[in-house]
Amino acid sequence: MYLNEETRRLMKAVRLIDTSDEVISELSEKISDIASKAEKYTYKGQTAQGSLKNDKNPIERREQNPSEFFPYSPAIGPFNPIAPPLKVEVKNGSKYKEIRAFGKLDGVYIGPPDLVQGGVIALLFDDILGSVLVVNNCGAMTGTLEVRYEKPTPIAKELLWTGKVEKIEGRKIHVSAELWEGETRTATAKGVFVKVKMLN
Repeated sequence: MYLNEETRRLMKAVRLIDTSDEVISELSEKISDIASKAEKYTYKGQTAQGSLKNDKNPIERREQNPSEFFPYSPAIGPFNPIAPPLKVEVKNGSKYKEIRAFGKLDGVYIGPPDLVQGGVIALLFDDILGSVLVVNNCGAMTGTLEVRYEKPTPIAKELLWTGKVEKIEGRKIHVSAELWEGETRTATAKGVFVKVKMLN
């Protein structure tokens, strides 16, 4: 995981870099050399967010933390350098288990000035809701996802995502989520996920 943490650090530094062309050229050569070395170890087969070699079924691991059963997720996966370093936990709800994810988004995820880009918020909603389904033993794929942006979401502030199952109707699972910055709700999401044979 150390490699991914350092890669995230590099991504943030590159996103916010402000220096001369000479320094950028020098850094580019060094990064290119490291990338070439890393590419020698690239796995070439089918992969998934649940495992590098797509050889583990997340349904069988639903008692684990979502970051553990989706370690390569682009939203919550600790082994994916584009995923923000969020902490994810499972809570017991009144009927179904719920998900809480919290942490800060840094400069890599900026859209408008000092605000989180809206597509990043949607990505995180989608994966958090997908995790909700797995911990409730009803793996499914996104059918529809509707995101409502209520307030601007700031960069570098502690954020909280919550996700839960609303109801299950046959193959369709209705889900909802919220995004909070302190006492301010900045976005909500609702969606319909559909059970498919490959996940059940």
